[in-house]
Amino acid sequence: MRKLIGAVCMLFAGLLVSQTSAAQEKSKLDEVLARGKVIVGVSSESPPFGFVNEKGELAGFDIDVAKLIAKGLFGSDDPKHIEFVKQSSAARWENVNSGKVDFGIHVATVLPDRIARVAFTRGYIDSSIVVIVKADSKFKTFADLNNDKVSTAILSTPVQAERAKQFFPKAKTTTLDSIGAQFTAVKGGRVDAAQLDEPVALWYAAQNKDVRILDERMTAVTNNAIYMKQGDFKWWLALDTYVNEMRAGSMFNDYSASYKKWFGKDALNTKYYVNVK
Repeated sequence: MRKLIGAVCMLFAGLLVSQTSAAQEKSKLDEVLARGKVIVGVSSESPPFGFVNEKGELAGFDIDVAKLIAKGLFGSDDPKHIEFVKQSSAARWENVNSGKVDFGIHVATVLPDRIARVAFTRGYIDSSIVVIVKADSKFKTFADLNNDKVSTAILSTPVQAERAKQFFPKAKTTTLDSIGAQFTAVKGGRVDAAQLDEPVALWYAAQNKDVRILDERMTAVTNNAIYMKQGDFKWWLALDTYVNEMRAGSMFNDYSASYKKWFGKDALNTKYYVNVK
């Protein structure tokens, strides 16, 4: 009996130590607040989301959204409270999982296989995948691109390669390392077509009349979301709450002003009845 009691006591003691240790683990939120700045992974080659402007500064919608979050965290828009890390699409998941950045906002679409790799907030902007071609090209549909004499540009991500095989399997593919490089390849005639997020494609088409968007979509309307390392509920909840407030609450006015600046139209509040006039 004494041995049994001793074993039970040891078991409870072990559980107590384990629970205490878990309680002492700090959330990324605590780390960020103690550090005094948040480190954010972004694209620098994806206008209008993230790019380097004529002054050599990072600019774009993703940059604005990240700054709104930093202002929410620290109660100030002082640039000392945010640090940006320029990253490629291929590096974005590893950068949050390794702790190199605290969260990423990088034109990231929420897809089923990605949910197993990182945690996502709700979407901060709606999107879909479309295809751009030269304005004077003969291409009208995806079927027109399904030809072994056609070349298309894709990013070094499995999902773009899979879409290319699904919609125009006969076409050749050229793998590039940035959205900007994809657009430049189409504009310069290096390739015939490229897959882009719809807001990015709209931006490029508005700035470059020699490029147009095919009418078909490669996907349904999707969510672009902020992403972070899995397993930190407190940090996820903070970021997700900021996104909700931007799209439907106390931060909507600032969010909407940025949205109109980059996309030329008013943002829709996710509270549908607010949009009724």
